[in-house]
Formats: sequence, structure tokens, C-alpha cells
Amino acid sequence: METYRLKNIAIVILLLLNACLLLMLGYQELQSLQTRRRAEDQLRELYQAGQLSLGERLDLSQQPLDALALSRQAETERSIAAALLGGEAVSTSQGGGIYSYKTEYGTIQFRAGGSFYGSRLDVPVGDPEEFSKEFCGRFGYEEPRIQLTDGGGSAYAGQLLGGVQVANCAVELYFEQGRLLSVAGAHVTLEDAAVEPGEQMSCITALVKFLDYRNTSGVVCSEVSDVRCVYQLQNASALRLAPAWRIEADTYTYFVDCETGEVYAH
Repeated sequence: METYRLKNIAIVILLLLNACLLLMLGYQELQSLQTRRRAEDQLRELYQAGQLSLGERLDLSQQPLDALALSRQAETERSIAAALLGGEAVSTSQGGGIYSYKTEYGTIQFRAGGSFYGSRLDVPVGDPEEFSKEFCGRFGYEEPRIQLTDGGGSAYAGQLLGGVQVANCAVELYFEQGRLLSVAGAHVTLEDAAVEPGEQMSCITALVKFLDYRNTSGVVCSEVSDVRCVYQLQNASALRLAPAWRIEADTYTYFVDCETGEVYAH
């Protein structure tokens, strides 16, 4: 009987401890929420004082992306070359991280930094619009912006990774009389990607940086309508994706580097 009573007491104590832990976690979450809301209110006051409108629907609590170290994927390059050149291509190393892929319709070169280029092509595609849409859908690009007349013109699309824009990673195709004549672009993949350590800049901090930039540089704009975290492709020393906050103003699009705080227009 005594043992049964002790067990009950132990269970009650454990339940009380768990309840205390839940209350502490709830209190910390409440404090965090209140702190975030105060920061958001202060940011809106700063923008109002600077005569710059900040959209009411902006999600100021969204989290930044992680920086990612990437690996070159030869099979993906081969697939892209085959899709653009109309069949399996013969690959040749040109040295310096450059690989050429060749068929009877021309040659496309891929560099270690993810970019590729092909000129003097002569690839029959039939319907350039359908060709562009199929290629972009297959390799993770956005719906292409197409400007075609009588089988000639261009198609342009930026790349998406998991629904996230890669700001400086895109493809542009040029056609004439139903034939692909040239292509230029870049492509990356998350296969074998590794998250790099380090804390990235918050959305609120990025918007403060942008406000400072606007006030000191004399940039003319009166409204920020959208903000979201995107990737920037970097290949100076190693292939990587660096996060940046993309800020849509009523004049230009601006980026705030999550690692350096640098602000620049696009």
C-alpha cells in the first residue's frame, strides 16, 4: 500500500514538472512574440518618419534562408546539353573546369560556376514556344517570358530551387525560323548541397539597412510593396548559394546581402 502511494506521489511530481516546463516554454514564446511585434511596430514607425510606405501585408516575421555549398553535377549538365542540342552529346574537357558538349547541331560549354553558353547552334525545334516551356519546366526554371514572331525571337526564365528564386541564375534562348541558334544561362542543383554554418540577417534588419541606404544615397522611392528571401549564385572561390533579401520598391528591385548587409539595385 505504501509503495502504491509513493508511486502516485512520483507521478504527480512528474506531471507538475512537465506542467512547469510547458508554462516556461509558453512564457518564452510569448516574450519572443511580443519582442518581434515591438520590433515590427518600431520598423513601421521608422519608415513612416522617413516618408516611405511599408506594405501592410508584408510578412516581417519570415525567416532567412541558409547559405548552401553546392557541388557540380556532371549528369545534370549532360541532360541539359542533350535537351538543348536535340540528342546525346559527346563531352570533352577543355581544362580550367570547362566542359564542351557537342552534337551535329552545335556545341554548348559549361563552366564550373554553373554557367553555360552556346552560339552558332542550328537545332530544329519545331515550335519554339513549346520547346521553351518544356525545357524550363523540366529543369526547374520559371514560366518563360517569350517574345516570338514567325518562329523567331527569344525566351527568358529565372531558375527556382524548391520554390525559391535564384536571383542571378537564368536561361535565355534565341530562335530563328523554328531553330535554336544560341543559348546562354546558368543552372544549379541542390543535389549534395550542404548547409553552411552562420546566422543570417533577419527581415526586419534588412529593411532597416534598406531604409538607411535610401536615406543616405538619395534613392527616389516611396513604397516597399514586397520583401522575400532569395538565393544569389556565387562562384568566386567555390560554388555556393548566398541568401539575400529581395525588396520590391516602386522604382527598382533591391537586394540586401544577408551576410554583408550590402544593398544594391537590380
